[in-house]
Amino acid sequence: MPRVLRSGALLALVLASGCNSAIPHALAGAFDRPPDPAPWIYEPRTAPDTAVEREAELLERFAPAFVIEEGEAEFNRIGTPSLYRRAGVEWARVDTARASLYAEARPERIGERELVQLVYRIHFDQFAWTASHLTSLHRNAGLLVLVTVDPERDAPLFLTSVHTCGCWLAISPTTALDDACLPPDWPPDRLDVWGERIPARLAEPGPGERYVLHLASRTHRVRDVTLEPAAPPSAPRGAIELVLRPHDELYALAIQGAPGEHGSFFYERGFLRGHVRGAWAPIEGLTLGLLVLDVRLGMDKDFGDPSATGARFYTAIAPWKRERSRLDRFGRMLEGLGFQMAASAPVEGG
Repeated sequence: MPRVLRSGALLALVLASGCNSAIPHALAGAFDRPPDPAPWIYEPRTAPDTAVEREAELLERFAPAFVIEEGEAEFNRIGTPSLYRRAGVEWARVDTARASLYAEARPERIGERELVQLVYRIHFDQFAWTASHLTSLHRNAGLLVLVTVDPERDAPLFLTSVHTCGCWLAISPTTALDDACLPPDWPPDRLDVWGERIPARLAEPGPGERYVLHLASRTHRVRDVTLEPAAPPSAPRGAIELVLRPHDELYALAIQGAPGEHGSFFYERGFLRGHVRGAWAPIEGLTLGLLVLDVRLGMDKDFGDPSATGARFYTAIAPWKRERSRLDRFGRMLEGLGFQMAASAPVEGG
């Protein structure tokens, strides 16, 4: 796969962009070496306790698969969050011996349309510990994939990917969305997401097909999204089982070495409430974070209403754009990007 050299931009350009903490990450990835041509494939498998009625059926059907470059590297393996206690304090780590895809379904209203937001979450133990990624050094990094579904038509309208710190937002509408809903300047083929070329439009999955996200080595950035046949029950050679788990499990992880005790993957109080334990990126937070008035910049966090989670999941770095760029208010974000969702609103009585 050819390399794309990514470079920094002027701070003013970044402040105007919709990508949180892009400059440090872009500078960090500027000297990546070409990936080893041995990707690992993660295929979703349903855990028995997720089979709950309609929402579970949608979560299973639209669960994405992942192909990761240099998959044998420890820092590229999708894992399962866990907790341990040291000196009376709970600490989090991601166990790379088991791969988990955490999922939940949320109601989403966009204009007059009642939709369902399917939220999928994976986590890695760490970024690569190399000088070229100095600004990104932190543990327990993650990636969110959102599939926005019209339940009446059983059709996905959008596939959205973003790191759990709010970086590298990419929104790809599908062909199930009316052309009239697209912004006037929407590109016909690819979106340029800070050096990565993501499909600007995705086809609807047919029977037995699923979306596959292709991730870069070390940075875990999305490099492509394809539509491919789902693996048969006897997974193909090289495929890794990715267990689909309820998102709520992240709030009640067993604490290793403390039988019967549980804790949250996220800090539960104070200034870091709603952020992933151990995920602070100090170099990023104390450089660009100070400039944009958030020393937690680059720190992974929970997704949802901040009154419940304690953390705003914003995706724009500029302080005055944060509320507008909250991903848990998907309709408002689409409006800000120029989507005209009312163009395909249901006709009353139709």
